[in-house]
Amino acid sequence: MSPTTLRSELAVAAPVEEVWTFFQTAHNLVEMTPPEQRVRIDRGGEVPLHPGLEVRISVSPVPGIRTGWLTRIEEVHPPSGPEGIGWFRDTQLSGPFSEWNHRHEFRPVEGGCLVVDELEYRLPMGRLGGWVAGRWVRRSIESLFAYRSERMADLFGRLTEGIP
Repeated sequence: MSPTTLRSELAVAAPVEEVWTFFQTAHNLVEMTPPEQRVRIDRGGEVPLHPGLEVRISVSPVPGIRTGWLTRIEEVHPPSGPEGIGWFRDTQLSGPFSEWNHRHEFRPVEGGCLVVDELEYRLPMGRLGGWVAGRWVRRSIESLFAYRSERMADLFGRLTEGIP
């Protein structure tokens, strides 16, 4: 079964360097996650992102259930070059998914920064996992992306012009 792919884009009214800096520690993930998920950063949250950094988090997507995750920052490319694009990628080493590959991109646009999240994931147990939890997981992740977009708009302002 092929992975599920989700993409989210939001243009914010802040320079790419400011947005990039905010995302350079996993601790800020707490602020970007809905409060009802009760996310905790157990290890690696205060360290600036770098390749090989392992971050241990836990979330409680439903009351009474806490799920631990261990993610690794695989690649970090600060904004540079003539286009000024920055990005980093994290993968899940252990946790609720059989595959998790998440790329965060920060692209300068006129008046601000375009923030792009691209996620590929697979649920455990193949088709059975998809049948049992596929829709719920997809809706949960889409809801998380929507929450993050609102939080970024609150923090940096929403850019409505100059979007490619």
